[in-house]
Amino acid sequence: MLTDRQREIVDTAIEIIAEEGIHRLTTKELSGRIGITEPVLYRHFENKLAIMVAVLDFFGEWSADILRSIAESDRSPREKLRAIYGEHTNRFMESPATAGVLFVEEIFKDREELVKSMMRIMGVAEGYIRQILQEGLSSGDFRSDVPMEHLALMALGSLRLLVTRWRLGGYQFDLYEEGMRLADSVIAMAENSEPALERVP
Repeated sequence: MLTDRQREIVDTAIEIIAEEGIHRLTTKELSGRIGITEPVLYRHFENKLAIMVAVLDFFGEWSADILRSIAESDRSPREKLRAIYGEHTNRFMESPATAGVLFVEEIFKDREELVKSMMRIMGVAEGYIRQILQEGLSSGDFRSDVPMEHLALMALGSLRLLVTRWRLGGYQFDLYEEGMRLADSVIAMAENSEPALERVP
């Protein structure tokens, strides 16, 4: 759990990276924006790498909370997948700077701790998506002739690409609206075109 000051540092780090790039994220820049000295900054985080890990962990926590809530709901598998796109695109629209951190590969280059953190986040997301896909397979709503891992990658990869295009394009289109359209397209590819057989009591 982050302290209020640590959360302020993390939020400011996200803003700097999104606005000016990872190369401008320095402890001097951070402390200057917040209005504290660098020694005070080091009381809250050991170094810049620790701040970056905290940034990813913060994202991972709210993403996992969203995914867990959706997966445990009583919605249909189709509506659960739509909700994943809807909740995440809404959150990115509320905090566009976050997309500038999560979807810029140069941030993770040669930083093993950051790569591990991002892989954990992706693993959690894939796990919940597979759980939802399995529900759809069991109910006969989703097709079984495509490997589940491929469907999960389609869901994760398409969302990532959409958010990246939104960020690089200067946030010019409605991410939520496009996200829901994309969700419907992905779901259409996952849905079983054959009618489900009636179960004999």
